[in-house]
Amino acid sequence: MKYLITLLFLTKLLNASMLLGANSYCIEDFYIKAGSFYYLRSDNSTWYSTTTDTYTATVRPNYIYDSATNQCNPNMSYILGMQETEYNFLLGLVGLIFGAVFMFFTTQIFIAVGGKR
Repeated sequence: MKYLITLLFLTKLLNASMLLGANSYCIEDFYIKAGSFYYLRSDNSTWYSTTTDTYTATVRPNYIYDSATNQCNPNMSYILGMQETEYNFLLGLVGLIFGAVFMFFTTQIFIAVGGKR
């Protein structure tokens, strides 16, 4: 039991979002000019600038700003390495397959139950 509590503690409390969430925020646009890194933050639409050495290595593309939760969330289609249209097509195809399998087993159950009269 003590190992289970230790495992739960490690998986719940020591995740990477605690380490990366302190100074991370979404940016809409950025450019580098004269050794400075200029960026437009999504939460307040204000331009900021800093030295190039500190922020250019930490810019991660394909995050979407959610104004309801005030957080940056990764775009699911880019996590899988697909374009958004490919992701939507795959999502629809999986939905059709699940629907067809559900309909098949539902009709098999109705046929089996209805045939026992």
